[in-house]
Amino acid sequence: MEFETIRIDGVGAVRHIVLNRPQIHNAISKQFGKDLLAACRELDEIGDLRVVIIRGEGPSFCSGADLKERPFDETSTSIISRSKAGMRMADAVANLNAVTIACLHNHCIGGGAVLPAFCDFRIAARNTKLTINEISIGVNLSWNAIPPVVQLVGPARAKEMIILGRTYTGEQLHNIGYVNDVVDDDELIPAGERLAADICRQPPMPVWSTKASINAYARALDQSIQHLDHLSMAFMGKSPNLKIARESYFAKTPPKYVDE
Repeated sequence: MEFETIRIDGVGAVRHIVLNRPQIHNAISKQFGKDLLAACRELDEIGDLRVVIIRGEGPSFCSGADLKERPFDETSTSIISRSKAGMRMADAVANLNAVTIACLHNHCIGGGAVLPAFCDFRIAARNTKLTINEISIGVNLSWNAIPPVVQLVGPARAKEMIILGRTYTGEQLHNIGYVNDVVDDDELIPAGERLAADICRQPPMPVWSTKASINAYARALDQSIQHLDHLSMAFMGKSPNLKIARESYFAKTPPKYVDE
């Protein structure tokens, strides 16, 4: 299995999906979405696969959307199509037959902050800096990612994370329940592999059945709000405040929003 933006490492029962554009902190592009979706489908065909570890190559886990692919004059049809593609990718991660472990380090921003929420387990290095910044740059959180964030940390903390766009360290993420464990930076991948070994020691079918049952219960109502993601993205993509928010965010200047 060869892809442009990710690679698959390992053999046997445990494989690694490695986000592999380290020169730009593994930013999320359209091709990344296609690659991750295709990788999940191929991995689901491996009969003896038990665990998939998702991690980032280089200095960061994932820096979020590659904004060069998001011009201010993007059409509503294009925005909705992109939103739906992201949702399909996230669903593919959540629905993998194998148990998934996200190993987070350094920058986890935007999509890179919520992709781990679709995994079964999350381990953070102490140097992790996680920020859900979609609202801060003028759009809503898409991929139908609000439900899994709420399920991990509860409604009040989810509002804090998503609306305020605050940055959380590995320790803070562990304290609020967003990750299962926090470890020293050089222990991140070994910790993920130890957890994978623990999972592999359990019998396959009860593990698979339990994951499927918990996901079915936890995600039972998720689809009821999926359409709002797409519509909101299309609306905000045409908002004059999108450009104001994005430019002020990166320039670190006070925004001057206009009445809509």
